[in-house]
Amino acid sequence: MDLEKVLDKLSEKEREFISILIEKDPLTGVYNRRKFDNDIKLLISMSERTTRGCGLLIIDIDNFKDFNDKFGHFEGDQLLRTVTQNIEQSLRNYDKIHIYRYGGEEFVVIIPDTSSNNALAIGERLRRNVKKACDVTVSIGVSHYKELAGNINELITNADKALYEAKRAGKDKALLYEKTP
Repeated sequence: MDLEKVLDKLSEKEREFISILIEKDPLTGVYNRRKFDNDIKLLISMSERTTRGCGLLIIDIDNFKDFNDKFGHFEGDQLLRTVTQNIEQSLRNYDKIHIYRYGGEEFVVIIPDTSSNNALAIGERLRRNVKKACDVTVSIGVSHYKELAGNINELITNADKALYEAKRAGKDKALLYEKTP
């Protein structure tokens, strides 16, 4: 059954409720992976009209499994909420609408109309703020559409590589993907 046909039969309030169920992560209140997969395509298309492109941050809570094992899943869920709130507080109002729970303890932030260096600076600010407010640290991989990647898959892959490098380099770091010759 086509979702649009079903939604057309509902009141505006019912459509809004269903959209929230479909697009939001119930634990953290930020958008989910499904919404990210749709939004990234739109934002990349919009970036074609600007000279600066957009940045992508993949954020992973360091040692989250150990935290869950030590304190339990209830505290782990609370930590996910707290980290989410700190991510939101570290962003410009315009960017707060582009936070997604990517999976487990991973989050993604899309930073429209920015440079790669500015995206890295935002990632670093976010990392410091989470560290100050929480009992954990985060590692962040940063990439950029236009400066470091020519398509969505490359953008995500590059941010993931930078995240892996941040983890390998000792965690609690925000690193920008670097092209290798």
